[in-house]
Formats: sequence, C-alpha cells, structure tokens
Amino acid sequence: MKFLFKILVIVFLSSPVNSSSFSEVFGSEGAAGIKNPKQRFLSFTLQYLTLSGSIGYVGKQLFNSGFMSPLGFTPDSMKDISPLAYKNDLLSEPNFKLMFNKEKVSKLNQFNDYQKEAVNFKFSSRSIESRTRSNLINSLNRLEQRNLLSQRYLNAK
Repeated sequence: MKFLFKILVIVFLSSPVNSSSFSEVFGSEGAAGIKNPKQRFLSFTLQYLTLSGSIGYVGKQLFNSGFMSPLGFTPDSMKDISPLAYKNDLLSEPNFKLMFNKEKVSKLNQFNDYQKEAVNFKFSSRSIESRTRSNLINSLNRLEQRNLLSQRYLNAK
C-alpha cells in the first residue's frame, strides 16, 4: 500500500499541471482583464458568484449541523428529532389562564376531599390527637392571657 502511494505521488508531481476553472477565474482572467473591461467585469462577476456560492454552501452546512444553535438558529430537523429539548416554554395567555384555573379547581377539590374525610373519620385517632393538641395550645394561650390580665389588675392598684 505504501509503495502504491509513493508511486502515485511521484507520477502526479512529475506530470505537468493544467489550470482548473477556479484558477482561471481568479488567475489569468484577472491579468487579461486589465486591458479588456468587459472581460474584467465578467471576471469579477464570476469571482463574486464563486465566493458567495462557497460561503452560502459552508453556511448552510454549518446551519444544518447545528453549529449556529447558540445564536438561536436551530434547524427544523433538529427540533423534530427532540421536541422536548427545543420546545417553547412561554405560555400563551389562554393556556396560562387555563393552567391557573386548573390549579384553583385542584385546590378546591383537595379541600373538599379533606372535609369529606374529616366527616367520615370524625373519631379517628388522628383527629382526636389533632384536637387534643389544638385544645392544649388554646389552653396555654388563654393561661398567658389570664396571667397578663391579673398582672395588669394587680399593678393598677
């Protein structure tokens, strides 16, 4: 394989080279166009077409590969592959109102479920324990209020 490669390199380097269309546009036509303005105009036109075509092709390849995604230019093919990654998180006004109302309804339903559960299990150990805690806290608060009231009365004399 190495031998074949060396032979090909020697053959191609030793053979005379003819210019390609690209070197014709940018090379000899430019020199020949100095004397002939029509040819010079054609040369510039071909140069700009070649340059803009190659830049456009490279730009399109970069766009399709997702190179410009950080700049906000994401191709539709990538969005179709992964819709969750490229979804729009902004909600429209009707969707926002629906979501807000859904949360309200959910909270009301949860409150109603708790009320039904409290009615059904009026004397469960859990409800008795919570009532006892509540009564104890109320009793302590009232004790403090009674003490404050008696201190005011005794200090007023």
